[in-house]
Amino acid sequence: MTDAQMLRSMLFTPGNRLDLVAKALKSGTDAVIVDLEDAVPVDSKALARKHLAELPPSDIPVFVRVNGAETDFLWPDVVAAGRAGVAGIVLPKADDPDLLRRIDGALTALETDTGREQGTTTLVPLVESSLGVAHAGELFTSSPRIRSVLFGSGEQGDLVVDLGCEWTSDGTGLLTARSLVLLAARAAGIEQPMDAVFMDFRNLDALRLECELAKRVGYVGKVAIHPAQVPVIHDVFTPTADEVEHERRLLDAFEEAVRNGSASISVDGRMVDYAVARRARSVLARAGAMPRDGHGDQSGGHA
Repeated sequence: MTDAQMLRSMLFTPGNRLDLVAKALKSGTDAVIVDLEDAVPVDSKALARKHLAELPPSDIPVFVRVNGAETDFLWPDVVAAGRAGVAGIVLPKADDPDLLRRIDGALTALETDTGREQGTTTLVPLVESSLGVAHAGELFTSSPRIRSVLFGSGEQGDLVVDLGCEWTSDGTGLLTARSLVLLAARAAGIEQPMDAVFMDFRNLDALRLECELAKRVGYVGKVAIHPAQVPVIHDVFTPTADEVEHERRLLDAFEEAVRNGSASISVDGRMVDYAVARRARSVLARAGAMPRDGHGDQSGGHA
């Protein structure tokens, strides 16, 4: 993932089904996560890992969710993903900064061995435990490869169970954890904090509510488990044409005022200063770097 890539959506697809991987790559999502963990039965883990060398060509960035540290599959997964030249690795149940540093080192060796530029493989911690939330600051600064993080918000997910909280559609039970992870990500300079999955893929209205909640907290996108969720996610996390026009007008007026010696002006009855201009630039930067839906025009996919 490069700084120019502004992801709104990532779509999970099971790694033991190359046909579903191919469909996911054509779904309109900004990125695909090939899952070697929860979506793959134990007796199919080796097959899913082997499939990484057979991924269909695409300009859509491909990430791989490896199995966790408590399994015997983690390091074979990391090696297979690194050799496949994927855009990044998603580490589930991330709560150990030292493990992230060790994976960083392994990826450097794999990049050198395969002729890739060092540091190009992104490392994405998936925070889905109370320990992960508590250690988020140290986790997110453990490796320069960490350019995105995922917050484990699933209704029946590990974090809900670990916290013993009540999952509700208004997000109250997870609000503190969701906010702490976002705060740690922003403090670490991470531009791509993403909310993770919404389990009821048929309930698009409830999905929209959770997307809007995550956006208000400060997340820039959400992970999908079904292609039908992708358009809703994009609709919420993509700046509208009216928003872009408004922010551009504010910024143009402010920059003209600065040239004329003033750093605080009024536009449509609203004060505009450096802080407002910074937000306007952020919105415009995201809008300018968004992929065109359905065209897969991002770089950074697998080799």
